[in-house]
Amino acid sequence: MTNRFHIRSLLLSSAMLMAAAPFSTAQETPSRISWAPSYSGSCHDCSLVGRNMSGWNVSKASYPGADLTAANLRRAHAHGANFSGVQAAGADLRLGDFTEASFEEAILVGARLQGASFNNSKMSGVVLNSATLSDGKFIGATLNGAHMQSATVHNSDFSAATLSEAVLTAADLTGSVFDNTILANADLTAATITDASFRDARFAGANLETAIGVESANFEGACASEDTKMPAGFSLPLCAE
Repeated sequence: MTNRFHIRSLLLSSAMLMAAAPFSTAQETPSRISWAPSYSGSCHDCSLVGRNMSGWNVSKASYPGADLTAANLRRAHAHGANFSGVQAAGADLRLGDFTEASFEEAILVGARLQGASFNNSKMSGVVLNSATLSDGKFIGATLNGAHMQSATVHNSDFSAATLSEAVLTAADLTGSVFDNTILANADLTAATITDASFRDARFAGANLETAIGVESANFEGACASEDTKMPAGFSLPLCAE
């Protein structure tokens, strides 16, 4: 295994431990970085722990590898910003605009993303375990290999998104929309899909065997493969080659 894999494993383990304990609600006194809040700047591998960036316009800014643990980006305007590889456990991204932003390999364990927009964003490998994504917009987003174990995802829109090999075990997807979404080899073990919509979704190789609420979900036009795992008595037509 590479050193990069070991480093990411250590960071993820630390983030999981931090998520188990409540974050302090007290923010440190906000202090500006090296640019004004409306400036699209650059901050590689820097520490923004607990920083109050609420309402800032950081569209097109670049923060790869930055530490945003427990940072406040509520209502931030971050269209096209680069957050690849950030450590953002417990961060507040509620109601923010992260359209076309990059969160690839980012760690957002226990983060709050309610009502935020991630349309057409790049989020492959993102870790959202125990995060709250309710009422979010992920239309056309790429979430291949995303980890969303035990996440709360009520009434969010993942239409035309790609979630190949995504891990959604024990996630609560109640009322969310996955229309025309690719869920190839996705793991929905013990996921709650009550009243969710999977119209024209593709489940080739996915695991739906112990999903909860299958009977109330909409699978109109959805398809599967011969190795798709489904609950007893439930079936989907095979996807066309």
